[in-house]
Amino acid sequence: MKKNSSVKFLFILGLSTFYLLNPSSLIAQEAKDSLVWNKTIIPVVFYLPETSLAGGASGIFTFKKASAPEEERPSQILFAAIATLKKQVEFITAYEIYKNQRKHRFKGELGYYRYFYNYFGIGADSRSEDHEVYNVNFPRANFSYARKLYKVFNVGLGYKMDRFDIYEVEEGGLLDATRPIGWEGGFKSNAMALFFVDTRDNINAPSRGLYAEFTVEQSLGWFFSDFDYLKTDIDLRYFSDLKNDWVLGHQLWITHSTAGTPFYDLAHISTASRSRGFDDRRFISYSMATLQSELRFPLVGRFRGSAFYTYNVMPDKWSDLFANEEYLTYGIGLRYILNRENRTNIRLDIARGDGKMNFYLTANEAF
Repeated sequence: MKKNSSVKFLFILGLSTFYLLNPSSLIAQEAKDSLVWNKTIIPVVFYLPETSLAGGASGIFTFKKASAPEEERPSQILFAAIATLKKQVEFITAYEIYKNQRKHRFKGELGYYRYFYNYFGIGADSRSEDHEVYNVNFPRANFSYARKLYKVFNVGLGYKMDRFDIYEVEEGGLLDATRPIGWEGGFKSNAMALFFVDTRDNINAPSRGLYAEFTVEQSLGWFFSDFDYLKTDIDLRYFSDLKNDWVLGHQLWITHSTAGTPFYDLAHISTASRSRGFDDRRFISYSMATLQSELRFPLVGRFRGSAFYTYNVMPDKWSDLFANEEYLTYGIGLRYILNRENRTNIRLDIARGDGKMNFYLTANEAF
């Protein structure tokens, strides 16, 4: 990492903090009309060999004007704080705030991580037996502003920043041996442009509508970036409201990064929201396409169930999309509705991929 990385971080964090105050001022302005708040707090306890015993809490705060119609989408702020016995910590605050009947959208994340990540290599041919863990320490600040152009069409700009410090890797391991771009860490400073269409009836648990987003990120060499790359993402989601409160949802996610991308900013699976079933970061790749579908249905009272699958490809060339091995995952889930009005829920998913089972306990639907 370059010697002036601390100066970079402090400078950009100041700008980020200034921006992050804007949503707070928006909240204060809207409070004149009286805000209706709902909150959900979820305790978190887990054990992993890499972390030992870990615990903390996560929560969701949703709000909207008291005078807003019932169908108006609420804004929300999410947070999580986790600490482990091995002195690893995660602090995350994310928000999605709407103003003037979704004419304006403010979205972002501010976080600090002292944690670990898995590394198996890069690409579809990475092997599970090459698994290793590296330790990282980094702050993060992401934010974007989007404005409605016409009806459901929106455009916006944003900025993403990480100061990634990899302070421990396995000596003689795969990461140490191959030394991909960013293996010693570095400063990510990216500008972002986005376009999206959103007709969903709810952001926590949609039952109908379409969400289509196209984003482009470009590293800013003139604004502290240690890297030079371009990254594009396409995120398409569609939800159908079937009979008797059954919902069918689909998501197609396509991403591509150019050759200068640091390995830790490449597309990766699995996460709690995409390709559930694989270990965290089981696959990272410059190009990736994921299709997932999920059937959601009522059970008893506030309980709902789900069944889902994902299909994943990681091509070396888009012109030869299916040349590499294809990967499937599948699973089932249970939800408990905490707030019917905002459709806030606790989600437990069990999924199988790469020959093993993985469990996910978090809030709201995967997509």
